[in-house]
Amino acid sequence: MKQTSIVKNAVEKLEKFNESKHLLVGFDGFVDEIIHMVDKRKNDKDYDRIADIKSFAERIAQVAGLSANIEKVPIQTKLGGNGPIMGNAVIAQDHEVTYIGALGKHFIHPVFREFADSCKNVYSLTEPGYTDALEFYDGKIMMGKMNNLVEVNIENLLEKLSRPELVKLLEQVDMIAFTNWTMLSNLNGIITEFNKIISKQKKKPFIFIDLADPKKRTHADIREVLQIISGMKAETILSMNLSESTIISLNLGIKEDEILTRAILIREKLGIAGVVIHPTNGAAIATEKQSKWVDGPFTAKPKLTTGAGDNFNAGFCTGWLAGMEPAESLALGVCSSGFYVRNARSASRDDLSDFMKKWAEVNCGTI
Repeated sequence: MKQTSIVKNAVEKLEKFNESKHLLVGFDGFVDEIIHMVDKRKNDKDYDRIADIKSFAERIAQVAGLSANIEKVPIQTKLGGNGPIMGNAVIAQDHEVTYIGALGKHFIHPVFREFADSCKNVYSLTEPGYTDALEFYDGKIMMGKMNNLVEVNIENLLEKLSRPELVKLLEQVDMIAFTNWTMLSNLNGIITEFNKIISKQKKKPFIFIDLADPKKRTHADIREVLQIISGMKAETILSMNLSESTIISLNLGIKEDEILTRAILIREKLGIAGVVIHPTNGAAIATEKQSKWVDGPFTAKPKLTTGAGDNFNAGFCTGWLAGMEPAESLALGVCSSGFYVRNARSASRDDLSDFMKKWAEVNCGTI
């Protein structure tokens, strides 16, 4: 099926999909400060940005052994973390969210207040982390302070929700989204406990997992979580960006550069329902039923890239929960991300439908 047909079919199904699903999303929480790095300061109000990550790296490398002063311009302070951003996008697409994570220990941090009020339920286990998100045209560098997140663990969760309450919750939700494993050193315990509960249930939720950039975790850590993922007792999707898929491939002994083939090999190795890999120019999915690449609506000058992957995940999950074909779910994912980076906000279903129609009109090229 051609790309334009995939997008048009996805739009038709999206417009007929009038259900609101219930997702359990977690388990992090960050206060993000979006920052531009200054190349040249022109006057009090005007400056040229350092355009890309390579230029920023070269600026730093030039002063090795010396010193430097590089100006940061705060652009926006917003809710952050893979879980809250994905949860926010899921709500924008007319689903219900129960959120478990790090939004504040004694009270909800103000940056999460609107999000928390929009959720069906919120169980906050600790204070959020803090991130300086350095934005460039070709990507971002996330500089996180996350010492509080060790308190995101199964023991603290069960103090907020008794085991019977947790069992009841897992019976009610349609999907569980585990995000940001990399920065949550105790998330394995939560996933394992959830899996024990789910294994005994007749109605099993879909499981969606985004590990986030695992580069800083040890090979032993990564192999352990992959073993846990492989043993999940429900239909499980693992979602990764290109860099993350490279690390996962290496830990699985897979040497394959072609993205779709890589997704196929990872899925076969893990024995799960689906593997998604989403670089900036599109996305690939491998399932037993279908393996497909879908181009994305690329823009060279995004307004905001921090959260693009989380919005991709939200769009993809909407498609998956609507029972769409794997490639159609990808189309929703890349367009959900495409809308977000252009508008610096998450798309509603109507926004998403309109964006996809316009993209289809230009034969799914650059818009």
